[in-house]
Amino acid sequence: MTDTTVTHGSFTLERVYNAPVSRVYKAYTDAEARHRWLIRADDWTVHEYRPAPRPEVGATEFSKFSPPGARVVLTNETVFLDVQENDRVIVAYAMTLEGAPLSSSLLTTEFRAEPDGKTRIILTEQGAYLDGNVKGREAGTRIMLERFAKEVEPTAVG
Repeated sequence: MTDTTVTHGSFTLERVYNAPVSRVYKAYTDAEARHRWLIRADDWTVHEYRPAPRPEVGATEFSKFSPPGARVVLTNETVFLDVQENDRVIVAYAMTLEGAPLSSSLLTTEFRAEPDGKTRIILTEQGAYLDGNVKGREAGTRIMLERFAKEVEPTAVG
């Protein structure tokens, strides 16, 4: 028996970007762009990053990283489950903390054209969180969407 408990949770976040769907989708799926806004975030230390060569069903992505000032190591292993260009990306990902399972999630990202050439991202995560910290994951995802805005536009809206 372990003392680890599982908390199931889900959340949906929406954000409008002042950029066309094609640019937003490319920044979301391009390996070099993902490295800038997702992997090399803030002052995190990246120990390893193996991007998906291209966004397609079955492609995988792996990263190993540490938060600023911390010696702990987290990993993220992602597999692309559904990819519809300029429409949606569905991935499953598992995270570990110091080699121990931390969470397993299904993440759906939808790209919707808005008036005036803007794009709405609708991001829905459903997960099993072994640390029980669903709100922390949601907060971290909000930060990720803020960093993503810097990749696709000079100033984000909504």
